[in-house]
Amino acid sequence: MKRWILPAVAVLLAGAIAWPFIFGGGTVEVKGKSFVVEHRLLDDGPMSRLAPTRNRGALAAGSSILCSWDRDRYLYFWSDGAKAAFDVAFLDAAGKVLQVGRLRPFSGRDFCDDAGLASTVEARRALFLPEGTTDDVRLAAGDTVSLSSDLTGAKPEPMPVIKVGGLEVRAELVETYRGRQRGLMHRPMMSKDEGMLFAYPKEQSSPYLSFYMRHTLMPLDIAFFDGKGRLVNAVPTERAANPATEGSGIHSAAQGPARFVLEMPIGWFREKGLTDDKGKPVKEVSMELPDILRARADKAESSSR
Repeated sequence: MKRWILPAVAVLLAGAIAWPFIFGGGTVEVKGKSFVVEHRLLDDGPMSRLAPTRNRGALAAGSSILCSWDRDRYLYFWSDGAKAAFDVAFLDAAGKVLQVGRLRPFSGRDFCDDAGLASTVEARRALFLPEGTTDDVRLAAGDTVSLSSDLTGAKPEPMPVIKVGGLEVRAELVETYRGRQRGLMHRPMMSKDEGMLFAYPKEQSSPYLSFYMRHTLMPLDIAFFDGKGRLVNAVPTERAANPATEGSGIHSAAQGPARFVLEMPIGWFREKGLTDDKGKPVKEVSMELPDILRARADKAESSSR
């Protein structure tokens, strides 16, 4: 994505044009209270819908953040340096409340211990409100939040789709050192044919491509691909008996140099006929990345600091 530098006046006047992934001016009504909305529609960049509270203080009264997707999926948010707590309502496409929760700032020493907040149902939107709002208005699952027409009419950017052996996978790309450290920690589930793709600046070998299951709640297939996108091996990896205190040992490692690692629900590669029971490819399996992900992967951070 190109980064345009505009004069300050132009930014103020352009509004949504200056930041195509944030649309201002929309409103939501929650049990008779109106909130101005900062609408997030993309996953890339510092103002991502995947990290709406990053390094952020408390929302002002009457303000909110709405993160929207083009499909229902299990949603998850880290507090990611937030300086305040946020009430969160997970919504369907029309604004029906499916679940409410609270995302609290994390004050521990190891950011991987930050449990974040996960939806236990597939949702289309996540509405972030000032702390205490859901208690004040007694918002609960089954209630409806009224969304202004510009919010319901906005078109969220679809998650990027990669192809693995010709099969489509919607992937969250992780290309930073910090992001790769925490990966899928604390997430209880993923939606069908969704995964997390780790990208490195160049091919690596074990132990630099060794994975462990600390804080990981889902059993996973951890698959390694070389710099040309060819599958090296896939390792079915069970969750630890107690993920909070166990799982720090090495469980899964590449059997050759690799640049990309794809995590999918356990059994995915074998069920799709891509690997045998030992995780070896039964044929040549290639991964195809769209240009937007390839460009981000080419700027991936180093595997160590």
